[in-house]
Amino acid sequence: METLVQLKLLSDIDLFITLCSAQSDNAIYEEFVKRFLPELKKECLQICKKRKLDEHLGLQIAHDTFEKARKYKSFRSDEIKTPDSRKGILIYLFRIATNLFNDHHSREKKESQVIVHKSYFDDLFCPQNGDSSPERLLRIRDTTLKIFSQLNKKEQKVVLTDLDYKKHQKYLPDDVNERLADELGVKKDTIRKIRERAINKIKKAIDEINQI
Repeated sequence: METLVQLKLLSDIDLFITLCSAQSDNAIYEEFVKRFLPELKKECLQICKKRKLDEHLGLQIAHDTFEKARKYKSFRSDEIKTPDSRKGILIYLFRIATNLFNDHHSREKKESQVIVHKSYFDDLFCPQNGDSSPERLLRIRDTTLKIFSQLNKKEQKVVLTDLDYKKHQKYLPDDVNERLADELGVKKDTIRKIRERAINKIKKAIDEINQI
């Protein structure tokens, strides 16, 4: 495993290749995001401005782009068609981001159809052998409350708001993030970080439960 100093010495292309081949990749991922987030964020915000979308959507899609690149590890250095490898990586990331924007547009465009987005608690509700008995539903309720109680107050507030809006859309509107930031006394960008931290806690708890 590379040290932080070794990671900083890697070229952009070598860093991305390392990210796509590593299993334990937290440090590599953080370094990769640090290098490319400013330019990806700028591109996503420009798309938001052009399409008249909330800026928060752009920021969230920027981070979703990194997560997608990290998860699928599909980048290949021979895909770069420009002598500037950094520009080639950015083109690759911009393509992922554009697809995410288009996915968002397609969801929004479905006429007269109420979309209920899957929440991170839904994995608890998958019927086991068709079991939807009152006893199992009671266990699900108690488990959900137990997981929720493990979050701190700010995380609980953000999660409750997020779940409410998830009934109809994937991302929280910009004005809702501003209101949450005012209520919790934090910066607007911090709301996204609180949300991500809370979701990771919930998913980890659900994974542990499902493995029992």
